[in-house]
Amino acid sequence: MRPISRFALRTRLRSFPGVPLRATGWTLSTLLALSVPLAGAGLGSGCAFNAEETKPITYSLTAKQNYEKDMASLKDESYPEALRYFQFVKSKFPFSKYAVMAELAIADTYFARATYTEAAESYKSFVRLHPTHDKVANGYANFKVAECYYKDMPEDVFILPPSYEKDQSAVGDALREVDDFLKRYPDSPYVKDGQKVKREVLGHLVDYEVYVARFYLEHDHPKAAARRLEAAIEQFPGSGREPGLLFTLGQTYLSLKDPSRAREAFARVVEEFKATDEARRSALYLDFIQQHYGSQAPQTQPQATTGTTASPG
Repeated sequence: MRPISRFALRTRLRSFPGVPLRATGWTLSTLLALSVPLAGAGLGSGCAFNAEETKPITYSLTAKQNYEKDMASLKDESYPEALRYFQFVKSKFPFSKYAVMAELAIADTYFARATYTEAAESYKSFVRLHPTHDKVANGYANFKVAECYYKDMPEDVFILPPSYEKDQSAVGDALREVDDFLKRYPDSPYVKDGQKVKREVLGHLVDYEVYVARFYLEHDHPKAAARRLEAAIEQFPGSGREPGLLFTLGQTYLSLKDPSRAREAFARVVEEFKATDEARRSALYLDFIQQHYGSQAPQTQPQATTGTTASPG
């Protein structure tokens, strides 16, 4: 039997949201068998790093020579070796300009190695110790702090629940840091990158709010869902998720028998986000509201005493 790819398994499992694993036809032994190569790959990577951290290296006589070796190791992605060279330069040549350069390079190495907590602390330390350095004055170090928090947010990982179902405190931390960077360095060459990071962070927060709102809707709490969506639209402008937010809000207002507000929400999607799929679907809902409530839709509709009217799916 050919081994099943991670993508195929992810697709198969996501085809059955909320269905127990046994109902998908996948057994625990199958998943365990698939996990062994992944675990082995992780262990192999860890062993490789340990070997690099302990292998002997030859230091040079000057700070410049060692720093150049550092940069070559970093370029070659030999991160443990690079860290050892940078630490050597920092400790053995503390008054050299290369010591300061090594401090920043240590943070860059941690970042390249995807150890974002250590990277963020190193960038913060660099900002505190060298507030007039060019890489602080132009916003680079502070942007990298924000990027570390962004990279450290929950991710959509194979088999695990989607990121919006996980603790969002790290996402809030990332938003705080990127907002601080954009406020303090409005003329930084890294502003565009910062704005991109902010959109991604806001998107994560909005996804979580929509997830909670849909949970309320599924459990017959449409008022709570509406409040959640209204707050998200107000709190997270520029997230890029506005069409979905407004569309879901329109559906929620219809659940509340409030076609007037539903019309407003759907109309905003059609007018402001014409090229989106949500705009096409919103147009169907607007036709539905026109047919069943007329052009002057009342703000609230009483519950029907006999039967219900189906809305577009």
